Amino acid sequence: MAIRKMQNHFVKKNNGSNGFTLIELVVALVIVGIISYLLVMYIMGSTEAFSRVQSRKSIIMDATSSLKKFSREASSTYKIFFAIPKNFRFTSTLDTNIVIEYEINNDGTFTRQLGAGNKELISQDIDFDASYFNYYDVNDNVATLTPIRRIRLSLLFVRNNESSRFTADISPETIREQ
Repeated sequence: MAIRKMQNHFVKKNNGSNGFTLIELVVALVIVGIISYLLVMYIMGSTEAFSRVQSRKSIIMDATSSLKKFSREASSTYKIFFAIPKNFRFTSTLDTNIVIEYEINNDGTFTRQLGAGNKELISQDIDFDASYFNYYDVNDNVATLTPIRRIRLSLLFVRNNESSRFTADISPETIREQ
């Protein structure tokens, strides 16, 4: 009989410790949920930072290539046809038969047109209202008429909520010599 009481005592003790109570299970799930939430927020922050860096890198590459192209051609200006805040048309000393035109368009693009056709996209995602050509005379005053001694191209790029302003100043060789 004493043995049977001991067995019942052990059986009861084992039955009470063989699992989790509902409270323990809920507490464990809450802790796992909090840790998962913190981990997801950390990963989301990292991916957003990576996306911003890639967007900034894309803007810099686009701006660098478009300003280099414009600077290379505009620095060899032979004759200026017209120069207004959103448009610059000229001929190059390299080929005086071809008219080159750079234009900041209100659809957010910066284009180049060679001759009567051949319009190409130089860059996109440009803020039309904040981008411009400025022209300066010998005294470094803003020039409205010729002679133009210096050209400033200023482009504001906006991409994926990132914006950057890029500016290039060009003093065309043929105009400097005059």
